[in-house]
Amino acid sequence: MPISRNIALLTVSLVFLLPLLLPGAGCSTDRDRGTPVPDSALAPDATGPRDAGASDSAVPRDGATGLDASTDSARDAAMDAPAPPAVEPPFGASSGGTGGGAARGDAKTTGGGVRYNLIVPAGYVAGRATPLVIAYSGTEGAAGMTSNMLMVADFAGLGDAIIAVLDGVDYRGDGTAGGAVIDDLRGRYDIDNDRTTLFSESAGTTAGLALGLQLRQSYFAAYWANDVNASGTPAMNAAAIGFAPWGNAGPGGDFPDANTIVAGMRDAGYRIEEPAPYDGPGAGTHGDTQQFIAGLQWLVGRSRR
Repeated sequence: MPISRNIALLTVSLVFLLPLLLPGAGCSTDRDRGTPVPDSALAPDATGPRDAGASDSAVPRDGATGLDASTDSARDAAMDAPAPPAVEPPFGASSGGTGGGAARGDAKTTGGGVRYNLIVPAGYVAGRATPLVIAYSGTEGAAGMTSNMLMVADFAGLGDAIIAVLDGVDYRGDGTAGGAVIDDLRGRYDIDNDRTTLFSESAGTTAGLALGLQLRQSYFAAYWANDVNASGTPAMNAAAIGFAPWGNAGPGGDFPDANTIVAGMRDAGYRIEEPAPYDGPGAGTHGDTQQFIAGLQWLVGRSRR
């Protein structure tokens, strides 16, 4: 074979073989196994395609997660955040109490000796969750407020609720008495966990504030402090309670205390519906029937959820 032909064949062979003999030409090397891996098979950059001229600040700094420091901080904060509190009594349930009978303002006594008057709606059905209103009377006493409740409950929209009235004079400042009545009724009637509300008046103001804003906050969907003569603020805010209760006050002429109560509720994350405090008919007069009825009407339909 002529020498010129051999040189030509050798040149052609080198052209085809040289890319295969030179490492890194047209391929990348798998660092674990040493086998060639085509460039097209490599994983893209963790940040996705880079825009032309993009700065190095777009490259993730966290080699373990591929997330930048701010994203990691947000993730860690979410993981460290406390779980929502378990609400007592539980949402969406009822007490399941049994054995309670009819009552039309009857005088009752808890096992621990706390006295109250009880109204049970004629349509009450055992096993059906029923709203509950706990009330502390003013100086008219438990019997007097119970008589008033019997006259206006249907008109005010509370005809389907069980209503328990404690004497605000006898139990002045005593929130634990109201707690005992709640427990007594929950054991004997099927009380709706989400529709229990509180109403306090005049002499019963301090007991209502103690029960509703200190001792049993999570039990009440709503609290109306009527004809106030004292003030107080919630012990826990809505986040700590596990939900945002409703709150308002009927001044009955005592606007400074009513403003303090409402401001405390608002600061604690309570749900406040204007006007707050109430400024409608009777707001400027202690013991006005119009404000009394407005407060009861305000309670209707309030729920923890």
